[in-house]
Amino acid sequence: MSVKDPLATALWEADRHHATLVLALQDWYAAPAANLADLEAKPETLRVLDQLLFRFTKLQDALGMRLVPATLDMLSEPFEQWPMIDRLNRLEKLGYIDVESWLRWREIRNRLAHEYPDHPETRFAAIEASITAASDLAAVYRAWRTQLGR
Repeated sequence: MSVKDPLATALWEADRHHATLVLALQDWYAAPAANLADLEAKPETLRVLDQLLFRFTKLQDALGMRLVPATLDMLSEPFEQWPMIDRLNRLEKLGYIDVESWLRWREIRNRLAHEYPDHPETRFAAIEASITAASDLAAVYRAWRTQLGR
């Protein structure tokens, strides 16, 4: 990997988060929690969830901060002055992502930042949405990487 190759750097970072996220998803689906009480009663399942949510967040960051601009740069798109939504829209037109999904994943991520101690159903629903989103994000990254041909 060359320091002067932003795409290689972006892929290197995203690959690491993706690989760990995939393992955490496999562990989660092997023994999922049925509800919040079940989750909190199993330290190992909680550890898996923590890793899953952390890597979901880190993969989003790696894609947004590194892979989006590196992909547009590779495609010789004049993106430097574009706001993020315009960058995403362009990548959607090129078949890399779905903007609606991207924005939904960001919303789900933001929901994770809020705790609702008196609403266990709401908290667990946010966790379940995050797990589904993490799985979807991992699949989008795999397809994106394949489309890049690297």
